[in-house]
Amino acid sequence: MGFILRLRIDGGDDGVPEEPESGREQPEQVTKPSAGEGTSVEDMTGAGTTEEEPMGDDSSVVLVKRRIPERILLGSGTAGGRDVYWEFGHPDLPNRHILLFGASGTGKTYTIQALLCELGKAGQNSLIVDYTNGFTNKQLEPIVIEKLNPKQHVIRREPLAINPFRRQYDFIDDMQLEEDPATTAQRVSGVFAEVYQLGDQQKSALYNAIRDGVAREGNRFNLQRLMDKLDDIRNAGGPTANSAATVISKIQPFVDMNPFGEEDVESWEKLFTDPGSRCHIIQLAGFMKDTARLITEFSLIDLYWYYRARGNKDNPKVIVLDEIQNLDHRLDSPLGQFLTEGRKFGISLILATQTLSNLDKDQRDRLFQASHKLFFKPADTEVRSFAQILADATNGRIDEWVERLSSLKRGECYSLGYALNESTGKLEVSKWFKIRIKPLEQRF
Repeated sequence: MGFILRLRIDGGDDGVPEEPESGREQPEQVTKPSAGEGTSVEDMTGAGTTEEEPMGDDSSVVLVKRRIPERILLGSGTAGGRDVYWEFGHPDLPNRHILLFGASGTGKTYTIQALLCELGKAGQNSLIVDYTNGFTNKQLEPIVIEKLNPKQHVIRREPLAINPFRRQYDFIDDMQLEEDPATTAQRVSGVFAEVYQLGDQQKSALYNAIRDGVAREGNRFNLQRLMDKLDDIRNAGGPTANSAATVISKIQPFVDMNPFGEEDVESWEKLFTDPGSRCHIIQLAGFMKDTARLITEFSLIDLYWYYRARGNKDNPKVIVLDEIQNLDHRLDSPLGQFLTEGRKFGISLILATQTLSNLDKDQRDRLFQASHKLFFKPADTEVRSFAQILADATNGRIDEWVERLSSLKRGECYSLGYALNESTGKLEVSKWFKIRIKPLEQRF
């Protein structure tokens, strides 16, 4: 864990040699837009599909061969150096996660939009879970809307098509193993307990209600049935009655918001294979903080299990999460699992945060397994902690890094990751590069 922090890295530079883009074609099923639906993203960018073949008698389904984008342009050296890339598709990259640090207003969100545009040009879809209201259409750059045709899924108006009580399953070889009700109950009650800081007795009452409900009703069990079960425990009296009453009072506002609709187990894949919108946004504007976080955590759990069973490393799924300091970073959380084993299932994370102060050492180490990192100007309260990270990684002095980070301008950052050796075609642990993020207008 955390090995990136201790690697010896050579002195600074401001660019790496450019390499012609290449890629590996991968088959993917998508739904073909019907005639008259308008211009597709491929038409706008000139990237994406390379070949189409009918599949069976259903002319609405095609086989599309598309490339994994090999290199995602970040920017160029501030001293006039060559372009610097996120080596997204290189087979030797340990994982496809990139982590952005920096204070508000330093360029993180703009950079995320630039990355998504580069991915979209290559036909790669992305999903944003927006619990910060930072990716509403008003916040997106006009060129992003023009080129990616992002679709906002406003959960206040369009409940999310997942069931948090679904018994998930795993595979050992070709044998499918379904969760037992106790495991489902432990997982779901753990999310509620983490967000609402439930005590042991409250969590126990919640666990028992979920376990019994799932055992009896299976995937028909839902939030309203959970409230009925808790109400039964409260009315029965006994030692757990008060705990059940407390849980009801805490989660009732979440249930009343009706965040989950009729389940569609294939809904995730539809977002990642939509050729008309290269970016889909689960928009949680209008929810209170705790409710938005619960929806986010349950969404990530469902995503994790869906692609754990179906995903593979050669068909990446890009997920964007901003302000990740507010999420659950425990090892068994969905974020923890994505960071440690997501590459096997094709998960690629674009993560951003302003602070690390609320994370313990193990959680920070997991976060730093991201193969590429961008350091924008930190807040004054965070500058020394980020300087220490860079000093450890580069064998430099913390005071020098404090000065470097403090002098960054908006849109400038220090890039730390893997770089392509042009002569060998191999990846090497990068020198650090001070770069300026390339403007969106210059990417098309």
